[in-house]
Amino acid sequence: RGPAAPSTSAPQPLTMPVIDSITAFLETPEAKKGRRIAFHVIRAAKKFLYGSGRAAWIMGTTALLLVVPLVFEIDREQQMVEMEGMQPAGAIPPPGLQPSAGLVMPPTEVRR
Repeated sequence: RGPAAPSTSAPQPLTMPVIDSITAFLETPEAKKGRRIAFHVIRAAKKFLYGSGRAAWIMGTTALLLVVPLVFEIDREQQMVEMEGMQPAGAIPPPGLQPSAGLVMPPTEVRR
C-alpha cells in the first residue's frame, strides 16, 4: 500500500443541512398524510372542473337548440300583437308577420 492521501474534505455548503432537514420532514407520518390529503383534494378538484365543463357544454348546447328558437318565436308573436293593435279591425297582417302553422293564437276578447 502506498501512503495515505491527505484528507481534504471540502466544507459542506449551508444548503446541504437545509435539504437534509426538509427531506427528513417530508418522511414524517404527518407530512405523508398531508401529501395524501393534498393529492385527493387536487384529484377531486380536477374531477369537479371536468364535470362542470361537461355540464356547461350540455347547458350551452341545450340553450342554443331549445331556448333561442323559443325567444325568436316569442319576439315574432310580440311583433304580431303590436301590429294587430295598430291596424284597424278586419285588416290582414303582412305575410311576414303571419303566425307559423304550429302557432295558434287565442281569440282576443275586448272587455268593456
